[in-house]
Amino acid sequence: MTNYTKGRRKEYAICEQLRKQGFDIVIRTAGSHSKIDIFAIDSDNKIIKFIQSKRVLSETMKTINNQLKNKIEKEMSYLNGFYECSFSVM
Repeated sequence: MTNYTKGRRKEYAICEQLRKQGFDIVIRTAGSHSKIDIFAIDSDNKIIKFIQSKRVLSETMKTINNQLKNKIEKEMSYLNGFYECSFSVM
């Protein structure tokens, strides 16, 4: 099994988990090579999640998580009046 296949499998599992949590829009950004692998919206509770999926989390990923979280949340701060926005590495 390739690294891509393993990563894709984890992304699908995260998407399924988000759907079970009530997110009505869950999009996997396959092949985008961006910082965001999954984009999810819970319209009822007005929550937007941006997720970077990693098969293995480490101290380095925790640092990257904080750096990306700060940047993305700053860029998306205009939505916070309408939606609760968050970024996480899973």
